[in-house]
Amino acid sequence: MRKIYLTPKEIVEKYPDLTFKFNWTESDIGFFMRTKLLSGYYSKNKRASMIEENSLLNLIKYVNCLLEDQILILQI
Repeated sequence: MRKIYLTPKEIVEKYPDLTFKFNWTESDIGFFMRTKLLSGYYSKNKRASMIEENSLLNLIKYVNCLLEDQILILQI
């Protein structure tokens, strides 16, 4: 399978729910890349981080699992 790389701007455009539900911005996504939460590389030609889409999807799955574990159900 071919790896797809996107800039933080392209990620926010392709997945707008990241901004609405997780409150992630382009700079947050770039920070995740710099701190190795996302895999990719820096493109000197584009002057932008190029983030592997699968690593982003894996991070989203992980965050969703963490949020599921935080659900509190009160039974009365």
